[in-house]
Amino acid sequence: MITIDPQYLEKLRQIRSQAEMSLKPSPFLRESYVDDSGEELPVKLRNYQKSGILNLLMSPRMILGDDTGLGKTLEILSAIGYVWLKEPEYVPVVLTKKSSLYQWAAETNKFLQGMDAVTIDGSPYERERMYEDFFQKHDPNKKRLLIMTYDVLLKDAQESVVRNSEHKATPADKKALINTRKALKDVQKAVKTESEDFEKWFNNRPYEVWDHAKSAVAVGGTRPALPNNWHQDDEDRVKKYGDILAAEQSWKNEIGRLEGLVHPTVVAPGIMGHLRAFQIQHPTIKLMLVMDEAHVVKNYRGKIHLAAADLAKCCERVYGLTATPVKNRLMEFFALFRVVLPSLFPKVTWFQNEYCVTKLQKIGGGRSVPIVVGYKNLDKFVRDVEPFYLSRKKYDVAAELPRLVTRELQCELTDLQEELYDMAEAGLLEKDADPDSSPAAVLGAMTYAQEAVDAPNLLNNADGEPFEGNSPKIDVLLELLEDELDGVKIIVFSRFERMISLTEQAIKAKGIKCTRITGKENKASDREKAKALFQDPKSGVNVILITEAGSESINLQAAEHFVLLDSPWSWGTYLQLIGRMIRIGSRHTMTVATHLVAVRQGGKKTIDHYVIKKLKSKKALADQVAGEGLKDGLKFVPENDAMELVTMIKQGLEVPSKPLPEQKKGKTRAGGPKTPGGPSRVKENPPLAAAISDVDLSEI
Repeated sequence: MITIDPQYLEKLRQIRSQAEMSLKPSPFLRESYVDDSGEELPVKLRNYQKSGILNLLMSPRMILGDDTGLGKTLEILSAIGYVWLKEPEYVPVVLTKKSSLYQWAAETNKFLQGMDAVTIDGSPYERERMYEDFFQKHDPNKKRLLIMTYDVLLKDAQESVVRNSEHKATPADKKALINTRKALKDVQKAVKTESEDFEKWFNNRPYEVWDHAKSAVAVGGTRPALPNNWHQDDEDRVKKYGDILAAEQSWKNEIGRLEGLVHPTVVAPGIMGHLRAFQIQHPTIKLMLVMDEAHVVKNYRGKIHLAAADLAKCCERVYGLTATPVKNRLMEFFALFRVVLPSLFPKVTWFQNEYCVTKLQKIGGGRSVPIVVGYKNLDKFVRDVEPFYLSRKKYDVAAELPRLVTRELQCELTDLQEELYDMAEAGLLEKDADPDSSPAAVLGAMTYAQEAVDAPNLLNNADGEPFEGNSPKIDVLLELLEDELDGVKIIVFSRFERMISLTEQAIKAKGIKCTRITGKENKASDREKAKALFQDPKSGVNVILITEAGSESINLQAAEHFVLLDSPWSWGTYLQLIGRMIRIGSRHTMTVATHLVAVRQGGKKTIDHYVIKKLKSKKALADQVAGEGLKDGLKFVPENDAMELVTMIKQGLEVPSKPLPEQKKGKTRAGGPKTPGGPSRVKENPPLAAAISDVDLSEI
């Protein structure tokens, strides 16, 4: 467990609370940029961003938890530029999600100059060539940062064999490979037929004959003594089957040889191999790791977490960027720091004993495991992470951001949905009452219930065909698009890709243009095109449909309205979703989040209500340990008030807002209350911070 020098902590707190701060000009920061509407605007760092940059420079390993839309990307890119002023030997590596790979490159080129962003994408061989170019051809005089996704890190972390896609095979070899594959298919058909005949032949024979026949085919050569009932016909049958299996293997061997000629392979050392060689070749080089959407590593047992942790061990500076360090449970915070600063919380058992309330749960076979049922010492936790966690909330530091109004529109279930929901609810109650039900089984029953209230077409009947029937949620959405939201930029969300597809079909049938970002749009370039189409005010596309795949790292500040066909089960995901439209650069005075909530005939509640209730409880935990996120989130306004505000949006009127409370010094979230830590000192870098600031940090 790390303890902090009280003087260092006090200096950090004063920087975080300083009302006005100036930084020396950076040669890497552009003077202006062009926004999505084509307007040229000045590049200007806000005071909280300057404070964040100084924090990043003072703390070599920390989590920047600024709210969604506050410009964490610009903060970290600016910090990299300032690091280079004093320590030009740093080489940054950025990890991000697939949806924002090219957005990072675009943001780099938009705001900064004198540095190039290298994005890793394409086939395994193409990625390998990019690693070689970046690491083996490193030029200390050229400033470059490497941008890659977490998925690619997982694929390329260690040594592997990849095809040389640049190799040009001869036409003869290509033709031979095609013909050999066809021949193998023919032989495999014959193998299947002969296998069936072989089994029929020996199936009714004595066991010792059948056993000997299988062994004879397996060894194909010298065998032990023949059984008493063995005949020449048996021998012929074994030989015929053995010969055709040998032919199959021969064709497979030939395919392997030809593939080596047509698609030769090379050994790729993997990212870790490249980094080790790079550090040996350039012993003065230092590595910096930036983990965008760092909550991706929230599962400390997961493969992505372990790969990121290995990479972080090679780096002198490690920064995690996330607005949602706690999506559902406190253990996610532990997982983040296990990568960013492993020494902060030594072991998982120590963390659980210190901050969690646990109980033993039986898992079958006479075994029990501890599960977290609550939390304790949260004030201490906040103090412990304070020096290494900085979080500012939108409405504390950017009062000009649009207000959020949240409303609920009820959608009554159809008769068919009532029947399907009865079935789903019965299954859910049955699973809940059964102590042996697995979490997966309960989750399946809950998903069934959610699909039933979204659209009957999401569920299949006994014949495996989708039920046919109307979706009141889609019907209400169409009414909104044709009436009060006509011409308004709107984001539509569902957890289910099939629901997005159904909605897309219905929207297009009305002649309304739309685009989408789901798991099916798995190319980063395709996602970037969809985002650009929606953001462009001249495209005529006012609707973008997204799943959770589109909930992170995508700037959609052109949106004024967000419609949730169903709600995510994670508070962090909800925060990311709404954060797509409430961002620096938004030109709206108000945004609206509309929840389409299913109700049963007669007004009874459905799973939609219970998911929202659970989200509120998860929000309470996250607010306590990470600072309040999403002001007015999940605070539903009366329907009449909401309709009046939506009308004002449509008419372009100024929306009245309640005056924000005057910000006090130290109000921005920096991990928690200002309570000094212990007596020993953590390593810091104040000379670097002082070099870029007009403020004399030694005097603070």
